[in-house]
Amino acid sequence: MHISPNDPKQYRYLTLDNKLKVLLVHDADAPRSAAALSVKVGHFDDPVDRQGMAHFLEHMLFLGTEKYPKVGEFQTFINQSGGSNNAWTGTENTTFFFEVSPHAFSEGLDRFGQFFTAPLFNEEAVDKERQAVDSEYKLKVKDDVRRLYQVHKETINPAHPFSKFSVGDLTTLDDRDGKPVRDELIAFYQSHYSADLMSLVLLGPQSLDELESYTNTYFAHIPNTDIAKPAITEPLVTANETAKFIKIEPIKEVRKLTLSFAMPSVEQYYRQKPLSYIAHLLGNEGCGSLMSILKSRGLINTLAAGGGVNGSNFREFTISLNLTPKGLDNIDDIVTAVFQYIHLISQQGLNEWRYKEKQAVLEQAFRYQEKSRPLDTVSYLVMNLFHYAPEDVIYGDYMMTEYNEPLLQELLAYLSPDNMRLVLVAQEQEYDRIAQWYHTPYSISAFTDGQLARWRQVDSSPDLSLPEVNPYICEKLDPHPLVAGAELPPQLIQDLPGFRLWYKQEHEFRVPKGVVYVAIDSPHAVDTPRNIVKTRLCVEMLLEAINESAYPAEIAGMSYNLYAHQGGVTLQLSGFSEKQPLLMKLLLERFEGRTFNPERFQNIKAQMLRNWRNAAEDKPISQLFNELTGILQPNNPPYPVLIEELETIEVDELPEFVEAMFAELHIDTFIYGNWLKEDALALAELLKDAFRVTDQLYGESQRPLVRLGKVGTLRHEVNCNHADSAILMYYQSRKTTPRKIAVYTLANHLMSTTFFHELRTRQQLGYMVGTANLPLNRHPGLILYIQSPVAAPAQLSEAIDEFTNAFALVLLELTEAQWQASKQGLIAQISEPDTNLRARAQRFWVSIGNKDAEFNQRQKVVQELQELSRADMIRFIVEIIKPRTSNRLVMHCQGDAHSNLEPLSIGLPIESIDEFQKKAR
Repeated sequence: MHISPNDPKQYRYLTLDNKLKVLLVHDADAPRSAAALSVKVGHFDDPVDRQGMAHFLEHMLFLGTEKYPKVGEFQTFINQSGGSNNAWTGTENTTFFFEVSPHAFSEGLDRFGQFFTAPLFNEEAVDKERQAVDSEYKLKVKDDVRRLYQVHKETINPAHPFSKFSVGDLTTLDDRDGKPVRDELIAFYQSHYSADLMSLVLLGPQSLDELESYTNTYFAHIPNTDIAKPAITEPLVTANETAKFIKIEPIKEVRKLTLSFAMPSVEQYYRQKPLSYIAHLLGNEGCGSLMSILKSRGLINTLAAGGGVNGSNFREFTISLNLTPKGLDNIDDIVTAVFQYIHLISQQGLNEWRYKEKQAVLEQAFRYQEKSRPLDTVSYLVMNLFHYAPEDVIYGDYMMTEYNEPLLQELLAYLSPDNMRLVLVAQEQEYDRIAQWYHTPYSISAFTDGQLARWRQVDSSPDLSLPEVNPYICEKLDPHPLVAGAELPPQLIQDLPGFRLWYKQEHEFRVPKGVVYVAIDSPHAVDTPRNIVKTRLCVEMLLEAINESAYPAEIAGMSYNLYAHQGGVTLQLSGFSEKQPLLMKLLLERFEGRTFNPERFQNIKAQMLRNWRNAAEDKPISQLFNELTGILQPNNPPYPVLIEELETIEVDELPEFVEAMFAELHIDTFIYGNWLKEDALALAELLKDAFRVTDQLYGESQRPLVRLGKVGTLRHEVNCNHADSAILMYYQSRKTTPRKIAVYTLANHLMSTTFFHELRTRQQLGYMVGTANLPLNRHPGLILYIQSPVAAPAQLSEAIDEFTNAFALVLLELTEAQWQASKQGLIAQISEPDTNLRARAQRFWVSIGNKDAEFNQRQKVVQELQELSRADMIRFIVEIIKPRTSNRLVMHCQGDAHSNLEPLSIGLPIESIDEFQKKAR
């Protein structure tokens, strides 16, 4: 098995007697043990009259087995063991995964293994979980991704299983004339869930031998029916479905054009990755690229190549473009340019040096790959077991073994006008059909002879060119030797008026990578909503101006980001460190030579308006979260406020605004990773010159937060324009001490599974049900939320109040062992070591922002958690959370389906947001 030299884990591949494929991973430092099992069964296997069956079965397996019959017991166990779990149903796979503290792994596997040998399919649970599947379907009825996916299903070959409805609802999963769905569910399970169709990955600090013994104990008796799974013989598209123009109406305001080409599966070529090579050239964003030319003509905003659905007998290759209004009027010209570029690639773009460049980048990524979380690791490896030869399971994603020009030409031949489906997603087009399930309006028409003639015979365009040799590919890949003191936390090595520099050489991960954060605080940037919007506009315009010249750096394994926040803006660089100064220089030069091109300004303004208006179509619970943070943090206004300001901003306001912003700056920089101190200081000089930092006396911007204090219950209604209702209750801590953080975090941890079990699984109030820990500006906060297709806010509020009233009793009934296990589970999560350099950088950066100069707040919180008693927690629930005495903010929206029901009337309404925000400090 080919393993990265930077990977200390040990692997063992085996096949059990029942033909279950297994990969064992020993990771001595894993903070948690994790398992994933995938079975080659998905919605393609649903009976035609029981669509959604595979998905329904995935839900049901969690709800009780012979040995562990209690519904919801698996979740409780996982939560108390400091873990998490989930599952998903795809087209041809269903995958289950969980992680827990290592000491609980054996018991976790005992419970998990039962899913595949002895599920109960409890009758009452079958009835209730049908509702959950139906809620999940209804939750997404207004989700554009699902709405468009349905049209995709209806416009391919109707005989291909891709055309089936994958989610299921109350009509597809109902009991019919003496045929309860439960009987069919059991029959489906028994005929499809066979060990020879499964793969399993176990990962943990346990030895390989110990992991192997778990495999034999808990999975060797999964039955193998040995029923050969029939191959799919129908093609995804036939001549009837190609050379078609499909128009679809979205709910959100988008203008997206996708050129889609179907081809047979290319999975057997994973070692050569021919489509990655083609996508790399088509999706290039540098000078002379397809994206660059179409953008300069004002036709598109973004371009992406190489996406598309794939399966055992098909692979779609897509090129997607987000159009400007002008682009919408010139679709044929855009498609012509795409075919010109495809022609250019097949004539001049097939070069071995280009292949080797891409290969070198992947090889570096593999050689210096960093750890991911145990749960993420098992989730992708379990899929690799199906797709790659055993020796390539780890390396398969990174392999590019040989340049094969005939194969590239063969695949490029599929990218032809006759094999294309052109899909336009935009409002206000002509539609003559309505898609099933999601009611999406759409239309299909054949390409005209004129279009086909034009696209088949393209001339080359002098504007288009292929990418040059990439100057950012790193050569020096050995990390710098460690300097004395490298193991210490970050040090403040410059503390000047208006400029602070924190530095740390990374001593543990030993990869040639680094991270640079530059936080630029400017009171002017955030002192009014209008200035906040101008700041965000400037950020987008700068990113836009940088993109073309910085794109090669991204290809070479470096990334950069610029984002606005409550104090100003932050610039972040990450990836291979050797060429980061070169990238920083480029960014700063663009920054200094800033220009505000009116046409680009109009496009970016229109894009931002569209994104913010589209947020009003988000699911209700997302809208409540946005409105909550917007009301509590004046420097982070909600979308309606941003939209109102943006509508009237003009380009000529920006130059003066930026000057004013840069007249009063405070900069905090953190340079971390494979950096020597002298290089960090040199980079700091670059920054100070660019931002003209000389003895400035500006401190950081204030980040105000509304303090709730003793307000009782306040409520605020949001109009969500959705059938579902939603409610969110927020409790805020007055203090920011480690003890308060411990109390609020533990409360969320203790409540989460009981809340989910009670209000979703038992009462079936909706699919989106949960609790969350939401710290705002260092103040801990607890949130309880529900989005419901069946109940209005008044009922949801009652249900939550009943839950919080009874929760103190739930805590009293825990055994001492359960209480300790829950606490230890949370402590294990909080003290978990950083997985990789990027995660550690982020933790240090948050500490710098939180004024935790000792970098030990985590330890302080853990210390407080150790000391918290059950009595402390019960007191917190009774005094702070119980509805009668609590100070809380309740956000809610009354769904269209419940407009005739009584509105929510608890507490007092917030009469004026402006008055409310005067309490911010």
